[in-house]
Formats: sequence, C-alpha cells, structure tokens
Amino acid sequence: MASATPATQLCGDEAPATFATLMDRWFLLGGYGPKARFHMIAAWITLVGLVCVEMVWLSFSRLSFADSNWDGVIRLVLFSAIAFGFCGLVSHRLAGVTDRVGCALREGGKRVELFAMATLLFGLLAVVIIAYCFLGTAAALPFQDARLARIDQWLGFNWVAFVEFVNSSALASWLLVEGYRSTPYMLFGTILWLCVSGQGSRLAEFLALMSLTFIGIAVGMMVWPAAGAYAYYDPPLTSYHNIGAGSGMWHYQLLMAIRSGATSVIDFNTPNSNCLVTFPSGHTILAIIMTYALRGWRWTLIPAIIINGLMMISTIPHGGHHLIDLIVGGAIAACAIFLVRLPLGVRRDRPAVASVALANA
Repeated sequence: MASATPATQLCGDEAPATFATLMDRWFLLGGYGPKARFHMIAAWITLVGLVCVEMVWLSFSRLSFADSNWDGVIRLVLFSAIAFGFCGLVSHRLAGVTDRVGCALREGGKRVELFAMATLLFGLLAVVIIAYCFLGTAAALPFQDARLARIDQWLGFNWVAFVEFVNSSALASWLLVEGYRSTPYMLFGTILWLCVSGQGSRLAEFLALMSLTFIGIAVGMMVWPAAGAYAYYDPPLTSYHNIGAGSGMWHYQLLMAIRSGATSVIDFNTPNSNCLVTFPSGHTILAIIMTYALRGWRWTLIPAIIINGLMMISTIPHGGHHLIDLIVGGAIAACAIFLVRLPLGVRRDRPAVASVALANA
C-alpha cells in the first residue's frame, strides 16, 4: 500500500498573502491544487442549495426555526472568523521567514486554517441537515417499512433472526454497540487527522463527499420514509436485551411528535434531533466515506476498516435499520466517491512548478 505524505512544501521565503489569496486558501483550499478547489466549490454549492430549498420549504411549513439555534450558528461563524483572522496575522507576520521555528509556526497556522475551515463547513452542513430532516419528517408521508421488510425477505434476510443471533452473544452485542457509538469519535478523528497531517486535498474531498451523500439521503428519506425496523417488527425485549433496551427507537418519540404536529419547532437542542432518518442508513454512508478518506496509511486504514465495519453491522441490531437501508446507503456513498474521482481535464502540459507556486500561495 502506498504511503501518502502530507501536502507540505519546503520552507522558503513566502510572499505576503493578499485578501483574495486568503479567501481562496481558506474557503476553497486553493493552496492544495485544482482538485481541492473543485471539491470545495461542490461542497459550498450543495450547502447553499440546501439552504435555499429549506428557506422556501420553511415558509410553507407549519414548522418554525427556534431562535436559540441562531446562537450556535453565530458562535460557529464568530469562532471561525477569529481563527481565520489569527491565522491570517500569523501568515502575514511570518511570510518572509526562513528559519526552522518560523517555518514550523507557519505550517502550524496552515493546519489551524484547515481545521477552522472543516469546522465551519461541517457545522453549517449539520445545521441544514437537521433542519431538512425536521421538514421532511413533518411532511408525514406514509411509512414504507412494510415494503422495506419485503425487500429484505426477497433478499433472503431475516431481520428478527439476525437480531436474535447477535443478541445470543453478550460479547458480540457489546462490540457492535460500541462500534455504533464510535461514530462521532471516528468522524471527529477523521477530520482532525486530515487537518493535522496537512492533507488539504483529502479534506476537501471528504467534505465534498459529506455534502454530496446528503443529497442522496434527502431524496431517500422523502421517497421511502420509514420508522425503523424495531418499530415495524416490535420484537420482545428478550430477543435483544444484550443489545440494549431502546435500540433503534431513540428517535421514535420525536419522529411521531413531528409527524403529528405535537412538535412544531426546529430546535437543535431537542434530544435525538439528528436521528430522524432511517432510510437510507447514514451510518453506513459515514462508515464508507470515512474509511475511504483514511486510505493510504496502514495505521489509519486498518483501524478504520475494523471500527467502521463494526459500525455498519451494528446499524441493523442496534441502529434498527433494515438491510436494504445499508445497501442503498452503500450505493449512495459509492456514487459520491465516483463523482469526486471524476477527472477535471486539467492540462497535462502545465509546468510542474505551477502547482508548487499554487500551494505556496
């Protein structure tokens, strides 16, 4: 397996960045090549498109946007602005240094820039995702769990038998539950590693994947809305007591409250507000694109395969997904990966020094 190296350059005299180059470097990760810029443009366009759709949808919906949500959005933007401002000052003051300490500080500033950019885009994307899930749930379209269950049966998969099989082993149940719970830590760790290692191009690709895959989730949850396999099969607790009472049902009360109109406010502080989608499987999508983002390093890829593999399997007995949820989630992730890997048609005769100059901008 080829070993990937961070996209860093030899330290040298660097010209002070202009406002335009800073905007390109911060928001489009332009210093990491045309591919990174293309991926960031795709991510921002997707984000803006979702915001436009939701603003129109919200104006016709019975839902309202909680004022408290703006506090989190404002803090996110404010902290990001402070981080960018600090990094811009460091970049300006150290533009002409060539000593080892100065170069190390300058490179450290670039890593902070990457993390600030990732945090800003991911935070804003989380806002529009949760808002969309509320709006889609409030549409109260008929549940399609019976159809999803029939597809599982047609595939030869017995959901209840699989859950009972996993539950028969306390160790297997514990491993799968912990694999499912690892999702936020793996997500944060993936982003942090890409930033710390200076992999701006890989980070841009990952952010584009997260944005593009949500388009598939958004369509899927409207075409085949579902309550989840536990709500459909309603198995006795004895068949999943090792997996844990409440598995796959933590979202159900909020889901039904939104559908019935009992809850009419999009409030990000509401417990389980990020767990409203059961079809397709968002955990499966995350498992695939996180593993894909960590390719190239044995000591990150192998743990990612193991942990994310457990996460994917756990989406059935602990997450309460139908098997077809995972299959469609995997297809969405594969399509998004195919899209981000499409060639840009960059001229091959462009001098190699151009990419170096761009990276140093």
